Amino acid sequence: MFKFFLLAALVPAMVMAAVDFTACPNGAPTPSSLTVNDCSGGVCSLTAGGPVNALATGIVSPADSASATAHIVVRLGGLDVGFEIPAELEDACAVGIQGGCPLSAGAAFNYALNDDSLDVPARGVEVEIEVGLTGDGGVALGCLRFNAIIN
Repeated sequence: MFKFFLLAALVPAMVMAAVDFTACPNGAPTPSSLTVNDCSGGVCSLTAGGPVNALATGIVSPADSASATAHIVVRLGGLDVGFEIPAELEDACAVGIQGGCPLSAGAAFNYALNDDSLDVPARGVEVEIEVGLTGDGGVALGCLRFNAIIN
């Protein structure tokens, strides 16, 4: 019986495990935590053509902004592989920032990225994925990088 309770307590923690990430060199704020699908640790395993559900929590906006545009860069050996964010995911106020915009300087917000079908040209090798948000006047609202293998 004790084993069942222990397993029941650990399963939600494993599903919501944090993914290791680094800050972007532009000095943009980073979240307090990042979850991506069922990944944890240093290298996330993603499936080409499969969904990507990521949640970055606790990003503190450095400025007031009525808009937020998302960008994603996928790099292999430091070189951009040419991934383009789906057009419907670019307006982060409409589809990513929980609660929408405007954002207020000093206020924390969460950003969810839900892409139904990951299509990245680099497969079977470790890549670096950068996800960032840009606000009014080009201000960097948030940015992070994490490593993944897309199979």
